[in-house]
Amino acid sequence: MIPALDERDRIRAAMDRILSGSPIHSNGALTVVALATEAGVPRNALTQRHQDLKNEFYERVRARDGIPDSEKRLRAQVVKLKEQHAEDV
Repeated sequence: MIPALDERDRIRAAMDRILSGSPIHSNGALTVVALATEAGVPRNALTQRHQDLKNEFYERVRARDGIPDSEKRLRAQVVKLKEQHAEDV
């Protein structure tokens, strides 16, 4: 099977969307599975054909402390909701 010509471009664009906290096609998790879903490619495209892009993604994740802004906001919201729930009980 020949990979799509724009596969690398789609993976790089997916990286940018996930790391900016604005995924369109995935849950935005900092995983290869989410990156593949976001890019619209099979997971093995990252683990076999484009290992350099997989490694680049993980390097970029580590460079920003591993937690995207969207996840930080969600974690703060979870804390607030737990506090509200504790008050209601």
